[in-house]
Formats: sequence, structure tokens, C-alpha cells
Amino acid sequence: MNILIPDSWLREHLLTKATPEQIKKYLSLAGPSVERLKKVEGDYVYDIEVTTNRVDAMSVRGIAREAAAILPRFGVRAKLKPLSLTRPRAAKTTASFKVEENAKLEKRMMGVVIDNIKNRETPGTMKRRLELSGIRPLNAIVDITNCVMLETGHPTHAFDYDKIARNKFRVRESKKGEKITTLNGKTHSLPAGAIVFEDANGSIVDLPGIMGTKNSVVDHKTKRVLFFIDNNDPVRIRKTSMALGIRTLAAILNEKGVDPELAETALFRGIELYQKICGGVLASKIYDYYPKKYKAKNVSVEKNLIDMVIGAELPKSDISKYLSALEFSPDWSSKSLRVTVPSFRAYDINIPEDIIEEVARIYGYHNLPSVVPSGFLPPIKSILTFESKVRSTLKELGGVEVMTLSFADRSMVNESAVPLKNPMGKDTKYIRTSLRPSLTKALKGNSGWVGPIHMFELAHVYQKTKRLPNEILTLGGIFRDYDYREAKGIVEEVLVALNIKKGLDELGTFEVLSSNTFYYELDMESLYKLYSPISSYSEIPQFPPQVEDITAELANVSIVDVIKTLEKEKFVSWVELTDVYKTSYTFRVWYQHPKKTLTDKEVTKIRAKLVTALQRKFGGGVK
Repeated sequence: MNILIPDSWLREHLLTKATPEQIKKYLSLAGPSVERLKKVEGDYVYDIEVTTNRVDAMSVRGIAREAAAILPRFGVRAKLKPLSLTRPRAAKTTASFKVEENAKLEKRMMGVVIDNIKNRETPGTMKRRLELSGIRPLNAIVDITNCVMLETGHPTHAFDYDKIARNKFRVRESKKGEKITTLNGKTHSLPAGAIVFEDANGSIVDLPGIMGTKNSVVDHKTKRVLFFIDNNDPVRIRKTSMALGIRTLAAILNEKGVDPELAETALFRGIELYQKICGGVLASKIYDYYPKKYKAKNVSVEKNLIDMVIGAELPKSDISKYLSALEFSPDWSSKSLRVTVPSFRAYDINIPEDIIEEVARIYGYHNLPSVVPSGFLPPIKSILTFESKVRSTLKELGGVEVMTLSFADRSMVNESAVPLKNPMGKDTKYIRTSLRPSLTKALKGNSGWVGPIHMFELAHVYQKTKRLPNEILTLGGIFRDYDYREAKGIVEEVLVALNIKKGLDELGTFEVLSSNTFYYELDMESLYKLYSPISSYSEIPQFPPQVEDITAELANVSIVDVIKTLEKEKFVSWVELTDVYKTSYTFRVWYQHPKKTLTDKEVTKIRAKLVTALQRKFGGGVK
């Protein structure tokens, strides 16, 4: 989430001589990231990205607290200014209100009636700050609620006190389909379970934590305001906000879990502004419903764990100083640290590593030691990388990946197929035991394709067991209008790309379906066990090879054996089959010496030995 904060407003809470550029730079290095700094009409505006778990930093006060802790680590003096707010008292109680609470829905509620609203014109400074923060000013009564929210981080709301029937409302869950009209004039149909406030007449007067309703909104006739703060169940706020498509700043903050302890600060700040700007006076007692008050939360961590994770031995005094600057309370007992977590960090500080992260960022990520790993790194096998490698290899070799249904009819499966209890139809009664029927069907569906075609699929087949069926990841492929050797060579090339050496392991099957149609199916688990992500390499030869082709008449022989025989000869570095015509096979041979360039005479002698070997072992006549 990004927030906009004017520099002039920030400095009302932060005592520092740091320039805006310094605040931008150093805050980004150890706290919320300042993505942009823009100069606007004599002021600067920070555009700050705050991670979703740090709702405590989504305010002017929150950023000031972060800056006060971070700037000194870079040699810049900074201090968080204390808030001078006191609990006000009503001079004379002339109004009251009642609330039927619901501890299931509310964490805390506070409110007060403010009478004698005289001025509705927002001061120029407040208007400008709201505009720079991305909020359109409306009138003083509403603008004060937004100002308090931006400054303290707790959403607030102002009701027209005289529009609430009998000055009473009840907190309850909404019924599905109930209608409300929000203050922007839009009508919404509520989901079941949303938090709502209804007055004594049963009319919904607020969608708390999200947006107010039109029937209780303040206007130019408002004389008395019910300034109210509610801290709600964040899960319900999120669900309701998303269901209705109402994404106000208040909803975004509340769904992240605003600190209930902050309600009092927000209330007192709002009262102060209403008195100062609107000439308001307190007309009721301060209402405060807080069923489960915050209990101090403690997290313990060992000194050796801090040092190990950070990679440096920090003095205990420094660790305490860093945490204290963030308003944590550290307490050492020998080498064990017990940290009392402030209420505004209760949601995101839970385990020792959370404390270590706070220490590390204030210490400075740039100060963490950089150590190059020593020793050999073992090959890291990743199933996702493996699958990607199989797919990319087949596509490079001309294959087209298809995706077919896992369901099949009886004719497409074997006896061990698992039937479905609730099939969609007869043709989807079973789950497949092989990819072959699916790919055969897909091939028929592409009968109009002109030319050779190779389709493959990487998916699960299912093997029946006493309980749930086994899911077996399988690679299946089908060729049409391919030469047998070419089709077989593509499958072998996949093994080469995966650095799998052919041996006695059974990896799958290769079948001839017709004279020009071939099918293969490989077990991915078996391939993965043999897969090596790192190839072995030989040193690049210093001397160039001599290359020539040898063509031999061969019948009923293994070409692999022929190649192996040729490669056994000294100074033959590589042999490959390049062409086949009937029983005539052409092999490309590389002659290479590791310490010199072979002469034509030397190559001729080696070639003579190869020809002799072909004739003696395979009866092949060389052309």
C-alpha cells in the first residue's frame, strides 16, 4: 500500500534537520520504501510504500516513528516529538447516547458528542495537507475525521447526532440482502454477517470501518456531531469491503488490524481539532467500550541466535538501543532477551525471527557481512525446473503441448481404472490410467493438419489403491508422419537434455501404432531420479579437428554398436550418424589429437583402421 505524506506535516511529529532527500534515502534503506519525492508548491511529498503487515506505519505519526529510529543510524539526528494530548471533560453534559455493544464484532468503541458547531470552513493548511495526501477536502466536520486518520493511523467517523433516532444505536450482524445507501449516494445489498450500526427505529446508520450511510451524514445544517471511533473485526471488514466493492482508506486500514490502543489518541486529537476549528464544545461524557484490553505481549530470543542470523556479534547494549528506538521494551537475563512488544506491533511480531529482523534493519542491512560461500555447491534439483526443461526441450524439437481431460470412458482405460461416484456422463465415468487414449483422440481431432505432427502432454495418470488413487506424473507423446528413427531420436534427445545416461533403468515405452504413427510414454518420477541439472564438460581442445564422412553398407546391425566401435579408435573424438538411405549409413567422424594438429597422412591411417573394423565386425562395405 502506498501513502502520501507532506514533509511539513511529518516535521510536526519529527524533530530533525535532515533534508527531504536524506529522509527519502535513509528511510528506504531500513524501513518503508520512499518510492518518489516530489516538490509541490513549496512543500515536499513523500510517496511511501508500506508493506501490508505494517499498518502501524501507514500514517504521519507512524512514519515519523520509523524515521526517528532510522536516521540516527546514518549520522542524522532525529527525535519523535511527544504528543501533548490530555483527556478533555465536558463543561456541561447536555447530550447523551447509548450503544448496544457486541463483543463478537467490536474490539473497541469510543465516542463523544460535540455541540455548538459554528464553523464548517476547513482551514487552508488542513485543506492543502489533505490534497497533498490524496484526499479531497469537503467541509471542516468531515475533513477533521480524515486528518485524524492520516495523522494517527486510526479511522474515525462523524455522525449527525440529531439524525440518529433516540440517540441510540445497536451493533449487529447484517442479514443477507439488506439495503443501505452510503454517503456517496450508492445503494448496496449487504451480504450476511457484515457489521452494521442501526438506530432505535431499526434503520442502518453506518457500515462501520468502511463507509457511513446517507441517512446519518453531516451536512450544512449539522449543529451537533457524534464523533465516533470503532475498532472492528478485521476479517469481517475485509470480506464486506471486497463483497461490496467499497475500497475506502478506512476499510484498507481496518482490514489490516489497527491497534485498539490508538483509539484514545485519535479521539483526543479529533476533539482538539473540533474545538479549535469548529468552535465545538463537549456535550457528553466520553464513551469507551473496550471488552478485551490489550495485554502486554512478550517474545524471547537468545543472543547466539541473533548473532548467527545477522552474521555479526552485536553488543547487547546496541540491540537494546535499536529496539528501544522502535518503542519495544528489551530486558536481558544473561544471554536471553525478553522483549515486550508495543500494542501497535502486536499483529506482526510473533516469533524470535521477527525481533531479529527489527534489530537487523536498524543495525543496517548495508552493515551485514558479505561472505562468499566456500566449498562445492551441490546440484540443486527442482521439480519445477525439471518439468520446464522437459517441456522446452520437446518444443524446441518441434513438439506441440496439449492438455486433455483426465476423465475417460470404459473403452479408454484398463481394468484397474478408478470409477467416479458422480460422473458428468458415461464418457467421463473413469479417471485415466494412460495418456495414450487421450493423445490418440487429440491426434484424430487434428486430422486436418498437413504434414508431420508431434503432440505431447505432461499430466497425471491414476493407479487404483485401497484408498485414494496414486497420482503418477507422466509424459506422453504421439507422432504422425514421422520417420521411425527421427521419432525415436527425439525421445532420446530428451534424455540427453536431462543428462540421463542410458542404462538398464526402465523409463517407459515406445510403441509403433502404424507405419507412420508412434507413441511414447515415460514415467516422470523415474526421469527425475536420474535427472542431473548440471552437465559434465570436457576441456576445450587446443587443436582443431579434421572432419570427414564415411558411408558404409550395413544390414541388421545396431547403429549404437557401430558408433561405439568407431569411437574406440585412438584419436577419434566424436562420431555421429548424419544420413541414412536404405541400407546405406553415413557417419561423420572427428579426428583430433590433444597435443597437435593431425596431418592428412595420419588421418588416412586412422581411417583405414576404421574401415577394417567396419568390415570385420559388421561386414559393411565402405564406399
